[in-house]
Parts: sequence; C-alpha cells; structure tokens
Amino acid sequence: MLKRILLLSAALILTGCASGSQPMPMPILTPPAADMEPCGPLPPPASGMIGDLLTNHIAVAKAYHQCKDRHRGLIDWLEATGNAVRVR
Repeated sequence: MLKRILLLSAALILTGCASGSQPMPMPILTPPAADMEPCGPLPPPASGMIGDLLTNHIAVAKAYHQCKDRHRGLIDWLEATGNAVRVR
C-alpha cells in the first residue's frame, strides 16, 4: 500500500513538471529610428583659403559630434534593454 502511495505521489509530481507554464516569447525590440540613421557625408571645403578651411573644419567637427551623439544614443538604448534585441 505504501509503495502505491509513493508511486502515485511520484507520478503526480512528475506530471506537474511536464505541464508547467509555457515560456513567454521574447518581444522584438526596435531601436529608435533616429539612432539607426547612417552618418551623412562630410562637407568639402569651399576653397583652399584659410577662412574657408576653418569654416569647413568647424562644420566637420559639428557633423562628427552629431554622429557620435546619435551612436552613443544607440549604445545607451542597447544597454538599457539588456542587449535583448532580435533582428527581424
């Protein structure tokens, strides 16, 4: 009798493991579209004059920092989501 009770208990415990809840599907996370844009082309200098070169240098530095900030935003987003990103 005790053997049957133990066998029934073991069977019930094992069926509980087999019929547990299904795992939740991982949601597809999409990064912000603005952070996924490629960096634009750098502006060429208008001429070889020092004033034009200085103006161009400032424009290139501004474009670089905008691109760097956008990609930093993407890295921050990835770290905030725990890198749980799946590509469609």
